[in-house]
Amino acid sequence: MPTRSTPDSFEAGAFLPEHGTRRIAGTLRIDGGMVNFAGDDAFLAFPLEGVQVTMGGASDRLVFFAHTSFPKASIFTSDQAILSHPAFAQNPALVRARDRIRRRKLVSRCITFGILTLLVAAIAGVWLAKDPMVRAVARQVPVEWEQKLGDTAFTQVSLGRKLVTDAVVRKQFEQLAAPLLAAVPQDRYQFKLHLVEDASFNAFALPGGNVVFHTGLLLAADTPEEVLGVFAHEISHVTQQHGVRGIVQGLGLYAIVTTFFGDASGLAAILVDHAPFLLTQKFSRDHEREADEQGFRYLEAAKLNPRGIITFFEKLRREEAKLREKLPGGDALDALEFLSTHPATPERTARLEKLLARSPRKDGFTVVDLNFKEFQSALRAKLSQPDKAKKPDAKQAK
Repeated sequence: MPTRSTPDSFEAGAFLPEHGTRRIAGTLRIDGGMVNFAGDDAFLAFPLEGVQVTMGGASDRLVFFAHTSFPKASIFTSDQAILSHPAFAQNPALVRARDRIRRRKLVSRCITFGILTLLVAAIAGVWLAKDPMVRAVARQVPVEWEQKLGDTAFTQVSLGRKLVTDAVVRKQFEQLAAPLLAAVPQDRYQFKLHLVEDASFNAFALPGGNVVFHTGLLLAADTPEEVLGVFAHEISHVTQQHGVRGIVQGLGLYAIVTTFFGDASGLAAILVDHAPFLLTQKFSRDHEREADEQGFRYLEAAKLNPRGIITFFEKLRREEAKLREKLPGGDALDALEFLSTHPATPERTARLEKLLARSPRKDGFTVVDLNFKEFQSALRAKLSQPDKAKKPDAKQAK
């Protein structure tokens, strides 16, 4: 059984010449001007005068005692309380040895703390740089991959759904969208517009440039500016690569860092495999805020009134409140799909109002060259189930 340390006795070990490399367990005492070690079958005593005190072992956790008169022997203890023994205060050589040890321990602790601080700072730096790295990785993705990803997702979402293909209606909608698309300062994406016969209030964009509008949203809008506000927001999701960035971010920090410092070639299969994810993706608050602000700038550049997106958000919130009175739980958001994926929070509306208030183009907006009511009438006439496209009610939302 090991002996417990007492104020005058310390658990210790020793290496003695007669025992070779075998460690002897015992106790250490400093008494009568001597360093005494006693084990089961061994005894050793050093005079304090001339004793050498050093640190050793793993992480310098052991205090070693040696003496020139016993060149092959040493005594050690892991109980560093021995450094506070009164004998150290009475012997100048021991005082110097103790001070050296304590300085060494302090330096070691400072170095360890410094290394840990640098490590934490490095990890924090990488984490803070995560979004810029995600953006940089997404920019490495060839546009052809984005288009394939978006086309694959659109093929899946359009299965079993009726697209509005009437040439007149499509031409009118493309006429509506043309001024806004002309003001988007990029040539990376060729936007493809799709009208899906669906009563829900929804619109969404896919990587590569596919933009989908449900007929329910088009027929619920009061002005073309409301539709264009939604459109500007959706194409901003494309130009800011929110879909691709969402997939990249989901890969994890290690994959992001290695791809950032390597290349994006390994992302091809991953992107295509994640096409179904895009259909249920809900953008982060930062992505929604970015799409709001970028969309606002696109509308300004096109000289289109940005208030349309504000009034449309307000309209959706009113419809949501009405539906919540009729439908239990989250069924209201199922009917208003745009709200479920693009929450029209008061904070977002207030931020858009501030952008409008600061805009140098507070008036003088271009009048949209389209008879919107005629467009809606033409669209409604081409629907296979026109009654269901006017506005969702409680039965249709279930």
